Amino acid sequence: MQYGSGSRPAWIRSEENGVPSQRRGGGSSGGSGNSQSSSYQNMPSSYQAPQLPSGGTYEQRQTHVVEDALRTNVQAETAAGNVLTQLEAQRNQLQRADDDAWAMREDVARAQRELRELQAKTWKKKRRLYAVIGALSFVDAMLFFRIVQCGGSFFCRRY
Repeated sequence: MQYGSGSRPAWIRSEENGVPSQRRGGGSSGGSGNSQSSSYQNMPSSYQAPQLPSGGTYEQRQTHVVEDALRTNVQAETAAGNVLTQLEAQRNQLQRADDDAWAMREDVARAQRELRELQAKTWKKKRRLYAVIGALSFVDAMLFFRIVQCGGSFFCRRY
């Protein structure tokens, strides 16, 4: 596959004349000349500019640039697909965590309801026990007064 219109862009002509191109950040031509600046252009990155072959026709160099662009595009699509897959997995994890949280809230609400029911049953049993204790205390007090009234004998002989 051969690409190109036949006219050469200015940045290609400047490289052919032995002058480094400013687009590729290849030297001290142009710009501020300050090599210690903290520009984003001076930071290392994973992007590598296309390496144009020095020989060959313009069409071959353009073909190489297009192939490099297609290769970069495929790599970007692959990386994007990996990111989407990872995001989908994380979304599924979050959905499961949300479902688990709602199930836990339902379990807590059910446990609270059961605890209130148990507490109500306990108070009901306590009230019954207090009533039994009160009745037994009353009977015990009546029997004690009878023993005191009868002079130490349970059976009184009043005749």
